[in-house]
Amino acid sequence: MDALNPNIAARLIERAARHPERAAIVEYRRGRARRVSFGGLTAQVQALAAGLRERGLGPGDRVLLFLPMSIDLYTALLASLHLGATVVFVDAWADRRRLDAAVAAAGPRAFLGTPKAHLLRLVSPAIRRIPFQLAAGQGIWRLGRYASRASGTSAAELSPDTPALITLTTGSTGRPKAAARSHGFLWAQHEALAAHLGLTESDVDMPTLPVFVLNNLASGTTSVLPDFDARRPAEIDPATIYRQLLAEGVTTSSGSPAFYQRLAGWCAATGRKLPLRALFTGGAPVLPPLARLLAETVTGEAHVVYGSTEAEPIAGIEVREMLAAMEEGTTRTNGNRPEGICVGEPVPQIELRLLLPTDAPITPVPAGWSEWQVAPEEVGEVVVTGGHVLSGYLNDPDAERLNKIHDGERVWHRTGDAARLDAEGRLWLMGRVRERVQRDGQIWWGTPAEVRALEVEGIVHAAYLGLPDARRGQRAILCVESSGGSLSAPDQDRLRSALAPLPVDEVRVLTHIPRDPRHASKTDIEALRRLVAG
Repeated sequence: MDALNPNIAARLIERAARHPERAAIVEYRRGRARRVSFGGLTAQVQALAAGLRERGLGPGDRVLLFLPMSIDLYTALLASLHLGATVVFVDAWADRRRLDAAVAAAGPRAFLGTPKAHLLRLVSPAIRRIPFQLAAGQGIWRLGRYASRASGTSAAELSPDTPALITLTTGSTGRPKAAARSHGFLWAQHEALAAHLGLTESDVDMPTLPVFVLNNLASGTTSVLPDFDARRPAEIDPATIYRQLLAEGVTTSSGSPAFYQRLAGWCAATGRKLPLRALFTGGAPVLPPLARLLAETVTGEAHVVYGSTEAEPIAGIEVREMLAAMEEGTTRTNGNRPEGICVGEPVPQIELRLLLPTDAPITPVPAGWSEWQVAPEEVGEVVVTGGHVLSGYLNDPDAERLNKIHDGERVWHRTGDAARLDAEGRLWLMGRVRERVQRDGQIWWGTPAEVRALEVEGIVHAAYLGLPDARRGQRAILCVESSGGSLSAPDQDRLRSALAPLPVDEVRVLTHIPRDPRHASKTDIEALRRLVAG
């Protein structure tokens, strides 16, 4: 293949060709394993691409994929990219609303999904209008066998800025936005992830998030897909996952905090260790209780990776370093403790600034950034730019206006996260900018309150938010989920004392605080607001 072809499928095949017999993906379902080598995956991708081409699909077409993490998913994804088509990817946990949003945003010409996914055509006119529809399983493999004579064909020649992948943001802090990644962006993201994670061709990785499998394929690393329902990462059977880890000789793993909370918690309860060289978790705040659990149960290093749909990774830190910084940090707030969650130094592939918190669009003034940047160690919104930072959204000028900052030829992404940088250059997350509590003319951040609340025995999750108040502007509400389902008056007093001097005007004890659908870890703030208001 032409080494200059920026098509991500071509570049993945190039790396796969080095070790054609090595396992590329090992997929577990209900205890049974299915395997494909790098050479076998390449052949399947080329064959399916040829079959789709014979059906009339080609460069520039958009292909909607609604498949779980599986060999089928990556065969279909890479075959579409091989053609020069753009993949519209929808997570396995998506409902009809998100599928309709993906169809409206991207206008796909083809729909490849599981047989069950195709039942959505019965209730979704948007999906019924997609011209070309194919079910995974036998349908895809019949098409691949029919086109098997095309094995060995090269991937379509494309420019680096050709769209490769369209995904939807979670929408847990607002409506979902369609993020369009080019082939050049995907490779830049791979290079940033590869440098940060440090996986080698000798590693066997267990990824729980789809993007990390692409990174593994590009690195020549085997991916072992966990035997779980990706829609419910907090409900895994840890004994099943643990047996799988041992059977496949897994050395590294990456996934959401909820997945590891369950797995590491089971290990701690049964006196076991997670026999991993390295573990990487992110996508939601990694709070001290989980960091301590990982430090106790992982035999190697456990890392927190901070990033977002639009920029992954942004920063990272090993959990033991994180805990030491949070317990013994040199930067103190209120004279007694560091505030926020330490997520480490920004990765070298990214440029980061902290800007004054605002809900309005940001436009740099001609004099530069001086009027927007916060003073050293003050809290501001994290904005980033770099080769693996998404520069725009698909057909969404309102999202562009609110979330992007155009600075000459460079585009900065507003993460929506508030943070501060300490004297050692480490980033400390303080909460979401739009969820800051503005009370009596002062700003209070949610993350420090939630970290303090979790130090109180029996509290398993917490959320700090503001509700309208005619006199104060907002009143500070602390929502807690307790292991016992309720809190006595003395327990509530302990909570207030733990948060001091942060104000708490009201404590709400809930049986369950809603979590985001993708990671099942961070608070679904919109759902929580509806619950509290109700």
